[in-house]
Amino acid sequence: MTTWKKTKYVGVRYRESKNRRRRGRPEKYFSVRYKSHGRTIEEGVGWESETTKTGNITPQYCSNLRGEIIHNIRTGQGSQSLQEKRNLKAAKKKADKSKAVTLEQAFQNFLKTRDLKERTVKDYQSTMDYAFPDWKDRRITDINSDSIAARHEKLKVDALARYRKRCKREKREPEKKNLDSVGKAQANLHMRVLRSVLNFASGYYEDAKGEPLIKYNPVERLSKTKAWYGTRRRQTIIKGHELPQWFQAVKKLESETAKDYLLFLLFTGSRRNEGLKLEIEHIDLKSKSYSLIDTKNRQPIALPLPDYLFGILEKRIKALQGAKYIFPGRGSDGRMAQPHWQIQKVIEASGVEFCLHDLRRHFITVAESLDLSVFAVKRLVNHSMGSDVTSGYVVSDVERLRGPIQKIEDRILQLAKAKKPGKVVPIKTA
Repeated sequence: MTTWKKTKYVGVRYRESKNRRRRGRPEKYFSVRYKSHGRTIEEGVGWESETTKTGNITPQYCSNLRGEIIHNIRTGQGSQSLQEKRNLKAAKKKADKSKAVTLEQAFQNFLKTRDLKERTVKDYQSTMDYAFPDWKDRRITDINSDSIAARHEKLKVDALARYRKRCKREKREPEKKNLDSVGKAQANLHMRVLRSVLNFASGYYEDAKGEPLIKYNPVERLSKTKAWYGTRRRQTIIKGHELPQWFQAVKKLESETAKDYLLFLLFTGSRRNEGLKLEIEHIDLKSKSYSLIDTKNRQPIALPLPDYLFGILEKRIKALQGAKYIFPGRGSDGRMAQPHWQIQKVIEASGVEFCLHDLRRHFITVAESLDLSVFAVKRLVNHSMGSDVTSGYVVSDVERLRGPIQKIEDRILQLAKAKKPGKVVPIKTA
């Protein structure tokens, strides 16, 4: 049983430790007792060896502390208990530490807290390294609206200067359309990343009062002053009359892997990385379907394979013995990298300028021209259904989508003036 002893100070007592010793005697642990709103409260102050601003803990120190609390209770001001006083002290210490947080520290905590895809992390890191290298050691509380506006403008100006320099080096005149657009989209993108980091910091770091350390995101200046650069969404697409020569150029590629990869994107509307990451085990030849596992919206999905594309993939799988990916290559993980050189060959042979995402846009455009169900098209290209309530009741299985994707493939082949490979029928002889 613990034995408490009184001191000469009212409301201050102590107990002696059985294990701790100080100056050859048992060490004392002090506590204070006081009344708060009719209740008797007792709180521990600490061991006499513990240090305070005025020295070690003594009965006199405890008495002064008790007197301060009683005064605060009577006046209704300040800390009205030792625990409250300690909490405020801890909050102030945490707030002081938060005030010293730099942009780089906030960014690293942002990455640790958020569940981001590997590619997204690389993109965000690229933004920090390129757009804000000199701000990494700056305290987040020192980033203000004026510096945001100035950096946003500088990012665009620097990009334009690099474009002019490149044109001069290549001895060509800058194109007017590029002079009007270069750097705008990237400047906006970098600022959106910074806005996300500062929004995170606003919720993650607090001041001594428990309120957000950043009460106003300085990037909001761009919205309130309408300073975001106007950019147009890319609308390039392989037009219907261009498809025959494009299709023939692809068919003539020496690289079977690149050729089949381009056709896969054309006939499925998949994103480029979804095609590159497609593994052989994700293709079910029996059910003529394939599965996308690592998707942009994190929603794995099984989709049907149309006839022409199925023939291509079936042939590839039979030829790929022991390979992991349906489009293998020399990449570190064994899959093909983006076939930039092969794309350039197709452009030169067909005269059709395109990028890989144009194939996705072409697929969606053809689907729309066929008046297919919006829900079916969204499911085929694995677009998020968003907040549409009705879409939550629509269940699209593989067979439900087989008809729509076959119609899309048939229409693309028709536009490309290509024929489906026919079945080989044995001819009986007499």
